[in-house]
Amino acid sequence: MTIQTLIILTILTPLIGCNFNEQLKNKVDSGVKDAKLEMDADISNAKSDFKKSFNLMLKQSNDSLLTTKVIDLYSRVTKTYLYIDSLRKFMDKLDDMDTKNIGLIRQMFLYDGIGDSIFANVNHSYSLTIDIALADTTKTRLKNVTETYSDETKKQFFQQNSPVGVNMILYGIESELLKDGTRCLAGHTTK
Repeated sequence: MTIQTLIILTILTPLIGCNFNEQLKNKVDSGVKDAKLEMDADISNAKSDFKKSFNLMLKQSNDSLLTTKVIDLYSRVTKTYLYIDSLRKFMDKLDDMDTKNIGLIRQMFLYDGIGDSIFANVNHSYSLTIDIALADTTKTRLKNVTETYSDETKKQFFQQNSPVGVNMILYGIESELLKDGTRCLAGHTTK
């Protein structure tokens, strides 16, 4: 690159930069919006599948103890996903570009107990899922999932993350919980 080209770029960059930064921000915002719409659609489908598996299980079960456990599972998973949904909605209200929100998230999730509350709810839901899982390999896999919800994981998730990052993490937790619950219930049904 010649010195003249470098000088011209140096002069033009601030002039073009404002427009470029705005275009980049708009492109990122559009991508985030699209990703959130996809996540919401996936969660909606997962909730629907979970409810269908629950209803099918209730129709087919002749075991009253198993039915009680399935009702408990459905209730617990529903409470957990509603809690996570409320947190995702709160994250949507925060400005992703405001660096102060990283500190707010850290405070909420690490020091105010929200991270512990999420992990406790998820682990309780998984303990009920493990209890009704049919195969030992499924039980083992589900137990391994619960072991990932540790203090170290909590720090990784919430120490330095933006609202959109936390929203994606919460989506992942919720999606996997619903899908694991659905698979577990489906294991008890005949189609």
